[in-house]
Amino acid sequence: MRKAGKARLFLAVPELRESAWMSGDLVFMKLCEEYKRACLRRDALRCSVRSDDSALIVTEQQCHDLEAATIDYVRAHVSFPGLV
Repeated sequence: MRKAGKARLFLAVPELRESAWMSGDLVFMKLCEEYKRACLRRDALRCSVRSDDSALIVTEQQCHDLEAATIDYVRAHVSFPGLV
């Protein structure tokens, strides 16, 4: 699940490609795992025969928020490696 989350994240933001610290960072890995789960829920809702637009909107926002949080975390870690 984590690997798939990282892959999705780096497809969305290729300039933040994986570096060595990310593989051992538990916060980063947890964010990737949650991002992937949100993306799977969103994808299932998109493909559902009985669409639930309100649930899809909520899930889309969760994906966006998790992606933004992960990107912010990576950028902060790169900018201030000893502080994050």
